Amino acid sequence: MASYIGGYAQDRFQTSVDKNFFCPICTDVLKDPVQCHNQHYFCKACITKHLKSYSQTCPVCMQKLNEEALARPPRIVTDYLDGLIINCDHSEWGCTETMELGALNTHAAICAYRPVVCSNDQCSVIVNMKDHEEHETKHCEYRLIHCHECNEDMSVKRYGKHACLLRKEVDQMKVLLFDIKNQVIKMQETQDRKFEEVLDGIQKLSSSSQFVTNKATPAVLPSSTQENIVVLGGMSNGKSLHSVEMYSSLTQSWTQLAPMTECRASATAHCYEDQIIVTGGGNDWQSTDSTETMFLGMMPEQWYSCPFELPEKCLAHRTVIHNDYLWTVGGTIDDHTSCCSKAISKVFLQPPFTMMLEAEMPQPLCYHGLEIIGDNFMIIGGSTSGSIKDAVSTVLSYNIVSKKIVQMSPLPFPMLDMTTVRIGEDVLIIGGTNQQRRSLNTVYKYNYKTMQCTQLPSMKYKRSECAAVVSGHQVFVMGGDIIDGGYHNSVECFDLRNQVWGELPPMNEAKNKLTAVCVPARFF
Repeated sequence: MASYIGGYAQDRFQTSVDKNFFCPICTDVLKDPVQCHNQHYFCKACITKHLKSYSQTCPVCMQKLNEEALARPPRIVTDYLDGLIINCDHSEWGCTETMELGALNTHAAICAYRPVVCSNDQCSVIVNMKDHEEHETKHCEYRLIHCHECNEDMSVKRYGKHACLLRKEVDQMKVLLFDIKNQVIKMQETQDRKFEEVLDGIQKLSSSSQFVTNKATPAVLPSSTQENIVVLGGMSNGKSLHSVEMYSSLTQSWTQLAPMTECRASATAHCYEDQIIVTGGGNDWQSTDSTETMFLGMMPEQWYSCPFELPEKCLAHRTVIHNDYLWTVGGTIDDHTSCCSKAISKVFLQPPFTMMLEAEMPQPLCYHGLEIIGDNFMIIGGSTSGSIKDAVSTVLSYNIVSKKIVQMSPLPFPMLDMTTVRIGEDVLIIGGTNQQRRSLNTVYKYNYKTMQCTQLPSMKYKRSECAAVVSGHQVFVMGGDIIDGGYHNSVECFDLRNQVWGELPPMNEAKNKLTAVCVPARFF
């Protein structure tokens, strides 16, 4: 007897199916059943193929049979089958719904997990229906884009090797290298002179009887790593900012830099290949997926739009750069901060700037912490909705190689709006807000290997939605909310070796929701 796959597998049903309703050819539950003269039931596809390819007889009673003689079974049979509870045809693609068998075809036709092939020319990628439009318009390397240089439409894949783009990049690099060459000598001469003056001043102060160091708030000497701190955007008096200011490690003072092209609160920033890249954020709570960059050392200072966007318009997201990819984790994804993202996605920072969704967290998150240790992300605290009442104490580890998410030991209590920095295998969790709506001055050290969370000396000021960077053996913390309303312009510095806090000169602007990066001092 011939055997075909025509019916429904038994394990797709929620309950056991009566043995009389199995097809004797494929041995699965009947699909689109028909019967012979003697009321032997078969899947229509199975018996049709049997009659065409093997024998014009019934496989059970062996009497003569042809397709024209096949009949629909009694209503009691179809009613029984239609009432069975079955899982979706697309369960292997992620659908978890169950329904009566009679409604299966209707559901499967509109199921968000139905696999479809990308319609872009030359692309044969199969994706879920719910991801189809996003893949075709944002992620597919064969999607069409327009080159404004030659006024041609072409695929993203071709655009990365396009002569116009390459020529434009070469021209930009020529200008950049010319400017850098002219300024490096000037900067080096100026820097050497200033550094000698500072060291001479420190030496004089050290030998003076009037020089006294307070142990509680130690004097902070110029950083031996010769890095400057650049603070970007934020919010003040309810308005988003596009301002940029820099703290000089040599002069220990703040100066204004060229403002960004967009106002950005709760954005992220990184120093990558001698440029500062800023991503996302909100302009008076209108979130954006745009990114912009400033090339370090180029004069005059100027911000340019990056040739890529974030996967979604978002703010209060977190990002890291690893192996030339910008990774984005979570964030609020609408203009009312009521919808958070579960997504862990990445965009390649070189042409063709391909975007990919890599994984999803167990729950959406925003206003959380994110640091990378080796190939592992630490995703810390945050809120599942953007609201303080939905703050969590969870700590997740995501491995970018295995794409697995593991739950780690939790924080001491739920918190959000904190800032984090990495020190080796430790993550410092600085400030933030608890579920009682109180700003925090606490500092916790969470070790990735031991999953132990220990408290370090607290800051002088309570701060939420502040920014922090690490330079040498010091942690610098800037801005944030003040507990009774308003914003900080104060700056604190934590000496990792002596475990004490000191103060630095304040920023020019008081603000929260700011972001910050360290840049080599040689560029300024």
